[in-house]
Amino acid sequence: MSLDQLGQQLKRITDSVTGKCSVTISTPEGDFDINGSAKLSAASLIKIPILLEAFRQVEVGILDLNQPIDIPPEEKVGGMGVLTRLSDGMTLPFRDVITLMIIVSDNTATNLVIDQVGLERVNALCSELNAEQTVLGRRLMDLKAREEGRDNFTSANDTVIFLREVTEGSLVGSEGRQEMIEILKQQQFNTKLPARIPKGVPGDPVLAHKTGELPGVEHDAGIFMNQGTNVYVAGLFTELSDNLDGQEALAAIGEAVYNYLHE
Repeated sequence: MSLDQLGQQLKRITDSVTGKCSVTISTPEGDFDINGSAKLSAASLIKIPILLEAFRQVEVGILDLNQPIDIPPEEKVGGMGVLTRLSDGMTLPFRDVITLMIIVSDNTATNLVIDQVGLERVNALCSELNAEQTVLGRRLMDLKAREEGRDNFTSANDTVIFLREVTEGSLVGSEGRQEMIEILKQQQFNTKLPARIPKGVPGDPVLAHKTGELPGVEHDAGIFMNQGTNVYVAGLFTELSDNLDGQEALAAIGEAVYNYLHE
């Protein structure tokens, strides 16, 4: 399958979904996007630049992955994650809090990471990387902030910028980049991009990814790694009448990229 054929297939997939979309594919052969710069609700994709900023601060010695992070009961919030459902009085290494933020999209963990790195520093990172559509406007589950008009936004193009920084960037050294990749590989929500990919076949691409979802919103973004070749994929769907439509579209996109890498 050529890049043009992949692009045509992605166009058919996105045309079948009502609502708004932002999709970007970046390959060694070239890039393809559909509304790639559209500024949409970030949902949990905002956790990717937060991850990057945390590891950048570890890189320069501001933070330590082994430092203990208290989890006060008053900081527990709803939505995705497990910390809010566990016993009070817990303390976890910063590394584990970051991991929970990514692999189970834990909102409490995310807010604790934001508090460590600083909301304004995440936005500065986005500006530095020319991710112009991405804004961290509030902590997770801060409904008052959202009512006041402060929210989190990103685009498919920006998300690919962040993913490329994870694997190829200069802000974090090779050891930190590899640890971020390993965290993304441990993603527990696999009903979107990976859903139609064969499991456990030797030599198949490995996917390191992060999902996002809200009512009417379905996102997934990741790095398909295949024998030294990386393909970056970001798919954002909003204003969906049925979330299942977005999940099925992302599964079809993942299958198309898988077939592109094989053919």
